[in-house]
Amino acid sequence: MTTTRPFARRIGLSAVCLGVLLVAPDVAAGQASTTEVTQQSAGVQMRTVAQQLGTKLSVGQRDELTLGVTLNGTLQEPEKLEKFGITGVHKGARVTAMRIAPQKVIVEVDEIDPVPFSRKATLRVDDQGRLSAP
Repeated sequence: MTTTRPFARRIGLSAVCLGVLLVAPDVAAGQASTTEVTQQSAGVQMRTVAQQLGTKLSVGQRDELTLGVTLNGTLQEPEKLEKFGITGVHKGARVTAMRIAPQKVIVEVDEIDPVPFSRKATLRVDDQGRLSAP
């Protein structure tokens, strides 16, 4: 008589596990379909940002400047940087811009000639890619 009880427990436990396995994928699929994640940082084109900075993009750059992505290029029009508060740099300087938040871009300009020189600025960027000084 004692062999029936452990056997019944095993059958009961197996039935519960099978039931959980059959129900769990439906619940997980239902939860995944009800929550949508939208990335607000998409849509800013590197080419648009580079033009505003007066920069020629380096070869192999991505199309979009999403969060955490860095834009690298060479400064072609130093006067465009002056409206963002970056002054004293010359044509040919290295320009790096990184999007650190959906609405913020850090721009760093470095040059070696005629003298080692570096400038930084934190700029705002809207969803169309327009830059503005904070």
